[in-house]
Amino acid sequence: MYKRLLLSVALPLAVASVAWADAADSIKKLSSEGADAVAAADALALHPEAADKAVPALITAMGSKDAELRWHSARALAEYEAAAAPALDALTKGLDDPDAEVRAYSAYAIGEIGEKALPAVPALIKKITDKEAIVRRAAMGAVRKLPTDPNETLPLIAKILDDADPSVVVPALHTLAEAGKKSLPVLKKALLTERGAYWACLIAGEMGPEAESASPNLAEVLKSHKDPETRMQAAVALGEIGPGAKAAVGQLAASLEGDDSVAVRYASAYALGVIKDVAAQPALESAANSDDEFMHMLGEWAIARIHPEDAEAVKHAVEDLVKGMKNKNANVRAAAARCLTELEAPRELVAPALLKALSDADPTVVVNIREAIVKLGPSATPRLVKALEIEGLRMHALAILRQLGPDAKAAIPALIETLKVTDGQVQSETMMVLGGLGAAAAPATEAITKFLASPSAGLQQSALYALGSIGPAAKPSIPQIVPLLDSDGEFTKVAAGWAIAHIDPSSPAAAKATTVLAAALTTGSDLVRLEAAKALGMFGKQAATAKDALSKAASDDKSDAVRAAATQALAKVQ
Repeated sequence: MYKRLLLSVALPLAVASVAWADAADSIKKLSSEGADAVAAADALALHPEAADKAVPALITAMGSKDAELRWHSARALAEYEAAAAPALDALTKGLDDPDAEVRAYSAYAIGEIGEKALPAVPALIKKITDKEAIVRRAAMGAVRKLPTDPNETLPLIAKILDDADPSVVVPALHTLAEAGKKSLPVLKKALLTERGAYWACLIAGEMGPEAESASPNLAEVLKSHKDPETRMQAAVALGEIGPGAKAAVGQLAASLEGDDSVAVRYASAYALGVIKDVAAQPALESAANSDDEFMHMLGEWAIARIHPEDAEAVKHAVEDLVKGMKNKNANVRAAAARCLTELEAPRELVAPALLKALSDADPTVVVNIREAIVKLGPSATPRLVKALEIEGLRMHALAILRQLGPDAKAAIPALIETLKVTDGQVQSETMMVLGGLGAAAAPATEAITKFLASPSAGLQQSALYALGSIGPAAKPSIPQIVPLLDSDGEFTKVAAGWAIAHIDPSSPAAAKATTVLAAALTTGSDLVRLEAAKALGMFGKQAATAKDALSKAASDDKSDAVRAAATQALAKVQ
């Protein structure tokens, strides 16, 4: 049975249409070219008993000029597990292949070999900063699967991350954190190393509550690590873990009062506020009485978090945080906005302050404030409706309403009025908000349909998205959608087909829509092909004429996502 790899999506082996007599025949055909050779590699994966002859042949195929044959060969070698050990050099070389799938399947196969693949571990670790997520995941999966010594691998991982371009460090950390609780034993050991501790703190922060059992280790880093930046990251990680990090409250309080780094003290105060343990009260009261304006704000906030029933404490905290959002320092303003979102305060106190602060010129602050208003839920909608009338706040209000999704349905009448604003960006964003409301936005159908005749492709596409998202209630718009199936714009044509599929897949327009979508499967961009495949599936048997196009996309498309969508659609149209 073929193993599943990467993103929980099994990549289908192309063996269904070809029946190989035996392994010997497959080995012979492996030396041919094109589809026959690829099918032979897939067929050999079914014959692990023929390892002595098949593995050398697959090693040779790994050197082919055909990238597809190389990754199919690597995938087949994975099925041989330990018997594929002679291929270790070829697979290690495959880790540097220009094709991402070859790199990913080479890593996967190395992990399947087991103990005999340990010499490849340094090369695998280098791939945890690969630019492609599929490769990073495969490399980390292989490292975790092999019987490695953490005392040897963790310094290597730390060095790779230290030396890596900053643009790939964050994705690599996400990959490490994806392992969840399975990675905790390695994580805890990393916290004991001088260099690895910094990265381990970042990973623990990424994991959040899942890293709860690492709290004592993080507390020790906070207490004794020589590097203040690492101590600060330990405090931040404890805050991300949240209430589950109560075991570290004593050390956080000690660091709040005594660490020689102000950044560590700030991070400790924040973490204590998130954890919400009354044992931290004395240290936080001291912080609240500080002459340091930012520390004072954090102390007041943390105390209000611990005692949400104390109306006076909450009121003081809100006042301090609003004041903090006016600070000259953008970092202080951003922190104040985030803290305000996490404060269990009456919304009537918080909402006006947040809306007023949206005029801040710093984008980081604006993002924090937007997130804060979203957390207020439906209660923020009336104020956002008023903000739609103010030019300087309109786009902010639309962005927040879009994030609110169904919680913003009370704003539909105001959104219909906003479509009258003669600004294409505002009109497009308004339709995206209405689309996010789904069927509830049906009253806006007539107003949205008018944009199908716009000379702007962007407005046409926004309208198609909104109408398709409204669904069956937007059926009156189909006569205006049909002409866009003949659009010169590739994405507009597919969007029109997509909209018809969502509104009325039994429509007389289905025949033309499916023809357009089938053509897009061979000529469109990755995104266009993906949406075309999904839409064809929605037409069901109405899209029977697209069966050949879907079958080809399901087996040959270069995109994993498109192949998966085409496979699902094919099952629906037959």
